[in-house]
Amino acid sequence: MFVVTNKAELKKRIRNNRIMFWGGVAGLVGSMLTLLIVGSSPQGAFFIIIFGYPLLFLGIFLSKRGSYNNRRHAIGGYRLLSEEQDIERQLKSTPPRYHLYNYLNFAGISIEHMLVTPQGIILINMKGQQGRLKAGRDLYRMKRGFVNSIGAIGEPGIGNPSQELSRQCKRLRTWFEQKGFDIPTDGIVALNNPRANIESVSEMSFPVCMISDLREAVRQWQTELSMTAEEQIEIEKLLVGQLLQEEQAEALELLNMPAHKRIQLEREQELATEAARITKDKRKIEKKPGEKKPGASAVPQPGQRVGLNGKPLPPKAVEEKPRKAAVEPLKKPNPGAFGDPAKRRK
Repeated sequence: MFVVTNKAELKKRIRNNRIMFWGGVAGLVGSMLTLLIVGSSPQGAFFIIIFGYPLLFLGIFLSKRGSYNNRRHAIGGYRLLSEEQDIERQLKSTPPRYHLYNYLNFAGISIEHMLVTPQGIILINMKGQQGRLKAGRDLYRMKRGFVNSIGAIGEPGIGNPSQELSRQCKRLRTWFEQKGFDIPTDGIVALNNPRANIESVSEMSFPVCMISDLREAVRQWQTELSMTAEEQIEIEKLLVGQLLQEEQAEALELLNMPAHKRIQLEREQELATEAARITKDKRKIEKKPGEKKPGASAVPQPGQRVGLNGKPLPPKAVEEKPRKAAVEPLKKPNPGAFGDPAKRRK
């Protein structure tokens, strides 16, 4: 699938999120130090109220918000896939002319995920909150248990994705009209948290689904527009123009490439990535003869040889002796002319 990601914007978001997360950790540490240092002094209560509690609340808010964004961008081992990678995986089997753009800034708004199709443009609003979603008449409510509600303190709420999409679609259509194009624009709200599910949805302006049903929601979207390949490329060149200069050249080269060549190039990249992963795993598993494993204990095991310094010696190499030639067993001796001696009469 053809995917274009604004790498500069993504790096900026990740950098700001790291500052937020570690700022929250610093706030929690500062609150703890305030309690330990001045907690026992006569003026300790004053300093705790003035410094300790604000640092505690600020640390919880920033650290939890940073953890939420870490899950979105697959940082710190929270998720195997980021949001854009998850969307790409779900839409991988769509037609070749379905192109995904991530983190574009134009028309006075920031659009995180945009799917360009021959029928128009679909904006994808991803939500990573956990709980049971109940939506109706463009109002959203996430139901959580008591424990999950405590764990979600500091994380952003689900808000109103329908209003967000409505504002983005309106500005995007206006921006294209100023360029001389009338492009149908719609949106989809998708939940990608494995601990989330949809309880009920009714009378919504935009479809709401789980990330696993995203492909089906995209397939059902139809308009009267049917752009040719040349018209679609002309539209997408306007989108690529919002990237930095060094990123535009690579994106335009892939955009102008025939679909079959681009698919072949993507397959080659996937095979190369998979081969590199397999090679890395093999290097971790394989161990050279006589090589000490990292973190291996230096205590000799029962039956292991020990040197003069008391350290265990490597196992002694056993020379394999050559095998003897195979010899057929002797045949039973012939009892002779007198017959079997055991059967003789005594």
